[in-house]
Amino acid sequence: MTDQTIFLCDDDEGVRSSISFLLRQHGLTVVTYDSGPELLAVLDASPVAPRGMCILDVRMEPLSGLQVHEALIARGLDARMPVLFLSGHGDIPMAVGAMARGAFNFVEKPYTSDDLVQLIHRALELEVQWHGRMARHDTLRQLLASLSRQQLRLMPLVAAGELNKTIAWKMELSVRTVEEHRRKIFDRLNVHSAAELATLLAEARSAGIDLTS
Repeated sequence: MTDQTIFLCDDDEGVRSSISFLLRQHGLTVVTYDSGPELLAVLDASPVAPRGMCILDVRMEPLSGLQVHEALIARGLDARMPVLFLSGHGDIPMAVGAMARGAFNFVEKPYTSDDLVQLIHRALELEVQWHGRMARHDTLRQLLASLSRQQLRLMPLVAAGELNKTIAWKMELSVRTVEEHRRKIFDRLNVHSAAELATLLAEARSAGIDLTS
């Protein structure tokens, strides 16, 4: 997890200093920001998708933590980096609402160091899982992009267990052409059966990958 960074955004200098000191004592990499726009500018300027998580104070100016979270969602970063909110007692309904929008969790002030560190470790473990899933989806997207339009049209029929001659009739192709397309699809996607192909297509659809190109 050495390539993970904790992006801490809070407009209270004392909070930033105390949390960053605590987390660095636990061997974690922390960068701090005093405003949402500053954090978003850094994330936008990154040439690669950042690894790690965000810690956001609910009440900040000029953007609240909730607004920063919405900006992360708009950029698609919420699917890559867990977001942990720091909230005061009166902020809990807002923090719960943010969790409904996909935030990882929230910590109510005052919080204990152990509770905060424990939650952060859980968030970083989750980020590893998300990163693996996104990497898998990126690879799958590239593999599917290597197929021809006709092969993409033919795939669902193969995945459904249709016979080559049935597919040939439906697509107005020769059986030999269907056999060749099936072989190439299996080779390029590294699957060995219609069932494996069906599982792969289901994964692609759940990832929002376009199968109609």
